[in-house]
Amino acid sequence: MPQIPAAYFLPAALFAGVFVWYTYRKRALTLDGGFVAAAVGLWVLSFAGPLWLLPLFFFFISSTALGRLNKERLTAADVRHGQPRDFRQVLCNGGIYAILATGVVWVNSDIIFLLMSVSLAVSTADTWSSEIGQYFRQPTYDMLRWKNVPVGLSGGVSLAGTIGGLVGAFSIALLCSLLLQQDIRTPELSGIAVAGFCGMVLDSLLGAAMQARYLDPDSGMLSDRNGLHMQRYSGFEWMSNDGVNFWSNLLVTAVSVWLV
Repeated sequence: MPQIPAAYFLPAALFAGVFVWYTYRKRALTLDGGFVAAAVGLWVLSFAGPLWLLPLFFFFISSTALGRLNKERLTAADVRHGQPRDFRQVLCNGGIYAILATGVVWVNSDIIFLLMSVSLAVSTADTWSSEIGQYFRQPTYDMLRWKNVPVGLSGGVSLAGTIGGLVGAFSIALLCSLLLQQDIRTPELSGIAVAGFCGMVLDSLLGAAMQARYLDPDSGMLSDRNGLHMQRYSGFEWMSNDGVNFWSNLLVTAVSVWLV
């Protein structure tokens, strides 16, 4: 059964409409991204209740704010980096969280809420790591081959980005532990944070191994972007940054289901 009365849906729907308008106007989301984000929020509200919208809002607001730090677009980064997030990015970061919320109907709610926390911790750790790493622009290394790569290239890691991802995972873990009404010293907090950090590491590994990378034959520089004279250097053309985000989130969440 849904967790809120049906009468609450009218103000929730009105708020969702304002959310779509505002995020589109501020170029935080594309129009389709805004509608899908609103649908994800209403879905979570229906099954998990209003409190579990808080982690979603925290993720969205913090990620948007960090994204504003990187005003200069890096040539190695994905072409959509720094642009309003579209529906694919919304679904890859929040879709699993919303799907898990449906399980409240059939499974012990505390277990579902724990798994939801893990899913969003992965998304938060990965996004914070990427944005913070690109802001500080420290030496960046291929996660798989451990060779120096341009800042912003998928699969690359830096010290600042790694610390940022860990802080992001811990922040979501702390918030969700409070929502679970757990003492912050309990294993739930560390478990969520560790899972989020592992998801960030897996995301980098998948990015280095499977995401398409392109080489500029003139400069010898690698990039996530394809271009007129670019040649595919590694990875698969069908594997995008969104796909890497989705699969790392799904795999870590699936392992968490098995462990729970």
